[in-house]
Amino acid sequence: MTVSNVTIPLIDGARTRRVIELLIILWALALSDLFFTIWAHIFTPFRELNPLADQLLQSDRIAWLVAGKIALTGLGSAIFWRLRKYTRVELALWAVVLVYVALTFRWSGYTTEVLAMGPAAL
Repeated sequence: MTVSNVTIPLIDGARTRRVIELLIILWALALSDLFFTIWAHIFTPFRELNPLADQLLQSDRIAWLVAGKIALTGLGSAIFWRLRKYTRVELALWAVVLVYVALTFRWSGYTTEVLAMGPAAL
């Protein structure tokens, strides 16, 4: 039994495929961040650190927050897609995805903390 033509998927030179995969991950994480932001605003004692998002939440303009998040994520995705042939753009996309992964861990910690406080916190 021989093994030939084994490729490592992340190092196979298929930058377009990797960018597509990263953009899909980016959208999934961005939308989950949006979901948790709205959930936390409605159900927990939450303070948004983004001043623009905080202003929209405090004035109950959640539809504007959703539209803004989708528009900005879409604009960023379009820029990454348009410039995908450059190595530094792929690296920047990796960095953005890693920041969203870190934010996802923070949301995990936040929800655990709030739920551990019990009904008094909600």
